[in-house]
Amino acid sequence: MNRWSWGGALVALCLITTTAHAQQSASEEGPAADESVAEGEQRTPWAERHAFERDFAVGFYGVGWAGPYLGGGGGVRARWEPFDKLGVEVYSDHLSIEDPDGVRHDHPVGFNLFVPFRFGERWRIRPLFGFCAVFSFVHPDQEGADRIDDIHFGAHLGAGVELALNKWTSLFFDFQGIAYVGHSRTAGGWSVHVGDQLDLWGVLQGQIGVQVHL
Repeated sequence: MNRWSWGGALVALCLITTTAHAQQSASEEGPAADESVAEGEQRTPWAERHAFERDFAVGFYGVGWAGPYLGGGGGVRARWEPFDKLGVEVYSDHLSIEDPDGVRHDHPVGFNLFVPFRFGERWRIRPLFGFCAVFSFVHPDQEGADRIDDIHFGAHLGAGVELALNKWTSLFFDFQGIAYVGHSRTAGGWSVHVGDQLDLWGVLQGQIGVQVHL
């Protein structure tokens, strides 16, 4: 074999080796590149996200109680949804409560865990449960009688329905049952009385309001 034949053989070997290496590199990088593109396509820009795809929200609502007593007022809540099927919210309510002994106002503070299920583009439901503490104050009608204070502790279970109005806001209605433990309180004449034993009672609660998604 002359020198030209040896040279041609070396050139051909180099071409074969280079081509094989390029094909191997392409086959290894292909899936990773496809996954990167797919991931990029799934990321909707923040300004274009649907209301239910946003992680944070703030809600304002009216709230009512029905049970051994009636009550009504309003509240505010802040929500975070770190996962598609799990969210947490904290809230603060302020209610005026009917009381035969005077003027009563309650202030629940608590949290909910919820699991949202979406139906179509605009609707979703969310089973929820949580716990709360209620700071309760009674101002007796009797002049000169001391205010009667107590702290109630409660656990609640319920569900909510949400309707997205646009990318930023939604309407919601929540309904739940709440079990409380606390002390009985009475006022008579110049004296007030707080029970020594813890009592257990329950109320039904409804909320309706608007939510701003961020």
